[in-house]
Amino acid sequence: MAERKWKKISTWMAAWVMAVVFAVSGAQTAFAATSYVNSVSITLDVTPTVGESLPDLDVGYNSDNCEVSIPNNDKYDIVSAKWSSTKNDVKIGGTYTMKVTLKTLNNYRFSSSSYTSSKVKVKNGTFVSASRTSSDRLVVTVKTKPAKGDLDAPGEAYWQTTKSGSSDLGLAKWEAVEDASYEVYLYRGSKNVYKSGEIHTSSCDLFPYMSSKGTYTFKVRALPSNDEVSKYASKSDWTISDEVYIDEDDAARAAKKKPSSGNNSSTNNSGNSQQAPSNVNEVGWILDGNRWYYRYPDGTYLKNGWGFIGNIWYLFDANGMMLTGWQMKNGVYYYMNGDGKMQTGWLLYNNTWYYLSESGVMVTGWITLGDKAYYLGGDGGMLTGWQNIDGQIYYLYPDGHKAVNEVIDTFYVDQDGVWRKPQ
Repeated sequence: MAERKWKKISTWMAAWVMAVVFAVSGAQTAFAATSYVNSVSITLDVTPTVGESLPDLDVGYNSDNCEVSIPNNDKYDIVSAKWSSTKNDVKIGGTYTMKVTLKTLNNYRFSSSSYTSSKVKVKNGTFVSASRTSSDRLVVTVKTKPAKGDLDAPGEAYWQTTKSGSSDLGLAKWEAVEDASYEVYLYRGSKNVYKSGEIHTSSCDLFPYMSSKGTYTFKVRALPSNDEVSKYASKSDWTISDEVYIDEDDAARAAKKKPSSGNNSSTNNSGNSQQAPSNVNEVGWILDGNRWYYRYPDGTYLKNGWGFIGNIWYLFDANGMMLTGWQMKNGVYYYMNGDGKMQTGWLLYNNTWYYLSESGVMVTGWITLGDKAYYLGGDGGMLTGWQNIDGQIYYLYPDGHKAVNEVIDTFYVDQDGVWRKPQ
């Protein structure tokens, strides 16, 4: 009896052991079958249209012609794609982010290690980040390429016609455009008399080219400001100015300022230009008489443009001669000191202060330096005293800075520096 009972217990224990073995073996088999998704690929086929809302996003596989898709595979699928924020007006050059949710298939799982740009390939867009929300969910943030389109045209083009100096009738101005440089054409009647090069300020002194009596207009358009902007932005439409009339006296004054060797050439205040010396073997700086030239090792000279030599900008004419004094280049003024170095910052010239920007361009209009504002007239000269500027009355101290929120000669100027006549 005891022997029969022991056999039953032995049989039961053997069955239990076998069950445990099979269970453990099955778990090991299931564990061994789990694999990880090491990399993912996302393709964007969406181009935000400038001026419109962001488009709806459909998801699928690459063959489905969807806005957001993945390769057809057995490891992961695409669940959704949503814009990170709602944009009702796409801007030129704007990039927009979306969150793409992926899920694993079969026995695959997303790894707990981070998914970086080396593991997430984004076609026609840029990877931003990736976050695993669970072992079978991965949220990838991607960014579109910059929205392409035409630059905005300058909103208004006009003449500054205050009688304030040498540029009194010919200072062309226009409303600035973001990420733009500019191109300007000057017309007398219907005849084109001047074409500028690329201009990086929103004004241009055209007076030197108004050397004949007549009615003048100019047109201006925006250009991409650099190679990066040109990848997504195209030049704008033209904006046309109103008219300004130049009489014989004004034309005679303009003729004295007209560059002597073509529309885009610079004038020279230190004497007439001459050909660069040809019978020399030296390289670098060469002094010929009282004129400086810069010669390359191949025997050619730096001519008709800028040279960056020893961390200093110099300007050379068409014959290779270094220029000094006031020079016009591409419609704007620069000042080259007696050593030929391009001047920046404040310049005292003929008892008048001028301000040259970091790029060397002579500044006109309002500028703010530190906590003080100054006004440079149409000819670049700093104004002082009581001044009517764009229809408002201001007081500018002898050092040029604008009075603000104080009483000047018993007259109060407000927080904007404007004096307002009592009603």
